Amino acid sequence: MHLLNPLSITSADEIDPDRPLQLGPYILGQEAAAEASRIINGGEFETQIALNQKIVKEPFFWSIMHRSEGYAEIFALPSELSTSLSTATEIAIVRAVAALEPDHHHYIFEGGIQVSMGPPNSFNQFNKIVDFIGPPAVGNSSLYRSSTEAIISDDIGNLLTQTAIHCFKNSFFSSPLKFRFLELYRVMEARFLADIKAKLLDNFDSGPSAALGDATAALRSELKQLGNLADQEPAIFEECWTVLDRMKNTNRFVAALFRNIQRKGHASGAKYQTGAALIYQTRCAIVHAGEKDMIFESFDDAEAALEAVLPSVERASLLLVGIELL
Repeated sequence: MHLLNPLSITSADEIDPDRPLQLGPYILGQEAAAEASRIINGGEFETQIALNQKIVKEPFFWSIMHRSEGYAEIFALPSELSTSLSTATEIAIVRAVAALEPDHHHYIFEGGIQVSMGPPNSFNQFNKIVDFIGPPAVGNSSLYRSSTEAIISDDIGNLLTQTAIHCFKNSFFSSPLKFRFLELYRVMEARFLADIKAKLLDNFDSGPSAALGDATAALRSELKQLGNLADQEPAIFEECWTVLDRMKNTNRFVAALFRNIQRKGHASGAKYQTGAALIYQTRCAIVHAGEKDMIFESFDDAEAALEAVLPSVERASLLLVGIELL
């Protein structure tokens, strides 16, 4: 524990846990002072810590729970701090300084640093997403200035493929909104293609002809594959249905979506399955696949529908690669 010297004190008795605390260049609140007092008095704290020097435009904090590897925290500090820090970030600074050797304290005090604390396997995969989170080119993102907590699946190492990471990154830089939607949809597409490939490889040796036949049949129905994914995460796809169902009497594009899937017989199942069909039909309208009456640009209120449902689509995409935002 290396808190005493940077606090310019010799014992915990010199900390008033009810008053702000100065730690290096930071003036921290009472909660951080209480945490410093707790640690100096022998309280346990995380000692596994990783530093990544990078350009940080604004501070952020993530609390994550990996289902098998345990709890971790990720925070970042810019070299020039122009905004106030969250209480969680202030507490994390105290813990990081306690865990680091004195000759590494300057990384925290100078900023331009991303800090991960906890078992490395608990945060390594999620950090691949954190690395590019920022203000999206259009619309909002639950990953930016919204959620600060996430639960990480045991299987994220298999689910979060390079293709999915690439699409998530593109979603932050894509404009207009329809292209951002497509990038998030491609995350789902990458997931069901990965599932098809995994089943093919698992079954190929025992029955190559049957395995190839199953894979070919699966590739013929993208909607069916999306429905299979919805079976695994029904709540978020029902949320997509709920958002759009509330708009179907006032938004021409959404009304056309519902008419289209009803005509095709895709609206008779559970709400979450209908939600998956609506997302699929939205994708078709954007890329001009299917009937001419569902061309996205033909509806002046189509963008409003996308803006409403996009947060749910983003959370669905994250869930399908093993990240649940809280």
